[in-house]
Amino acid sequence: MKGSSTHMYVTALAFSLLLMSTGCSIVQERTNSPMTSVEQLLLTQAIERGLGDLALPLPVGTTVALKAYGFTPDKEFARRLVEGWFLDQGYRLKPTDIAPVTVRMIIHALGTERGESFFGIPPISSSLFFPAALPELAIYRMAGQRGVARYQLEIADAKTGELIHRSPVIEGSVFMNQYTVLLWFTFQRTDLVGAPSL
Repeated sequence: MKGSSTHMYVTALAFSLLLMSTGCSIVQERTNSPMTSVEQLLLTQAIERGLGDLALPLPVGTTVALKAYGFTPDKEFARRLVEGWFLDQGYRLKPTDIAPVTVRMIIHALGTERGESFFGIPPISSSLFFPAALPELAIYRMAGQRGVARYQLEIADAKTGELIHRSPVIEGSVFMNQYTVLLWFTFQRTDLVGAPSL
């Protein structure tokens, strides 16, 4: 009887060790910068995507000065991206005290959103009988990120301050979803151009 309980204990211990050694874990993003490279790409392409069909009632070659306003600390970078679009369209950029036209970029929202769906066994750690840890066992997991940019462009006469044109709300979004199915199978869906592979 004693040998039977010892045998069961050894079998249970071996099975636990087998589970721990064959468990599947999801690679988590780590960064020393304020944003991961994926988040930076999502924001950049969200801003650029909003400019895709934009048309402004300004003759090509008009000299403009661009200012950006918003709650986000990334408004200066967003302004630089939009300046690049103006140059591509044939406009000229000058400082605000020289340009006859001022363009105000009013940023309503600029950021990334995260969402996650999970079905499985979460990571388990125990020190009740002996130190042990069981990694996460994901039957299904989806970790998604979306970059969102929403802004307007206001065109005004630099001397009089008179409003010439206010664009409709410009919005762009880009997503990247990573999936894990049955512990081992991982894949991603995204409309991010040049997305890093898993």
